[in-house]
Amino acid sequence: METVLSANDLCVGYVCRCGVNPIHHHLNFSLRRGELVSLCGANGAGKSTLLRTISKLQPQLAGEITLMGKPLESYSEKELSRTIGVVLTDRAQTGGLTVEEVVSLGRQPYTGFFGRLSTEDKELVKNAIESVGMAEYTKKYMAELSDGERQKVMIAKTVVQECPVVFLDEPSAFLDVASRIEITQLLHDIAHTQNRAVLLSTHDLEQALRLSDKLWLLTTHGLQTGTPEELIANHQIDTLFEGRNVYFDEKSGTFRSKSKE
Repeated sequence: METVLSANDLCVGYVCRCGVNPIHHHLNFSLRRGELVSLCGANGAGKSTLLRTISKLQPQLAGEITLMGKPLESYSEKELSRTIGVVLTDRAQTGGLTVEEVVSLGRQPYTGFFGRLSTEDKELVKNAIESVGMAEYTKKYMAELSDGERQKVMIAKTVVQECPVVFLDEPSAFLDVASRIEITQLLHDIAHTQNRAVLLSTHDLEQALRLSDKLWLLTTHGLQTGTPEELIANHQIDTLFEGRNVYFDEKSGTFRSKSKE
């Protein structure tokens, strides 16, 4: 599989008035087409900081990030909008727009200054809406949709951008169990059928174990990467809960409380 993004000796964190505040040092990883990768870690572990850094929403403090064979910092805003699609945790303020209008915004990197959609653009929008199962809602306003339905629309917007790389920060944060499963399965299908690299941060570890091709475990020890099977066999899954009364039970494939044993 083609590597689309890689990092070498990456340091992520923030620059503030009091100086530099690094969160993680010496991170090394790669992201490949055709894979769904789940980024897992406790609250405050730095998942959002890492996602924002590799999507160029904030600068890295040190190290190198390579996107499609080029340094990330060399990308213009327009080039980046054609390469990386991003869905953030914050609920988009799009209630006054229809589903079709929101998804059409994903074509902006290609439509030029006036944003006029060609016949081909309109067909891509239609296909993207259908691909996330929202064809019946095309003319509905976003304000009329459930949280899960709105999230599908935002995913369709990234689909229509035709980006080889898609990042999502907690895409199932506001969703019920059924919707979380549906969204994760949808992202799995997009990665595999459209040959895209899809990276999402999530707290839903059991769902991530079932549907992810790779896991990135972000802890105080840094970043551990591998297939779910590899990380379970090496007991690295348990590093997510160090100091907590929780462990991963390999037999049942679920997380359990030690106090109930």
